[in-house]
Amino acid sequence: MARKEDPRVTDLARYRRAREQARRRPPPPPTRPQSANQPLLGSRRNAGLILVLVLIVLAALWVGPMFL
Repeated sequence: MARKEDPRVTDLARYRRAREQARRRPPPPPTRPQSANQPLLGSRRNAGLILVLVLIVLAALWVGPMFL
């Protein structure tokens, strides 16, 4: 009768070998900053609209009391 591998049984030797190889593997090289590829306001699509609305509200709060 052929022996089937039971997925519930873990081969500890294979697990230890894989862990040891992962420990020996050098760490991945650090990635350089993506500042050149990112837009000025980040990845949000509505960031420009939100910024304009905030500036309008701040301008209204600053100029508004002058007209009252």
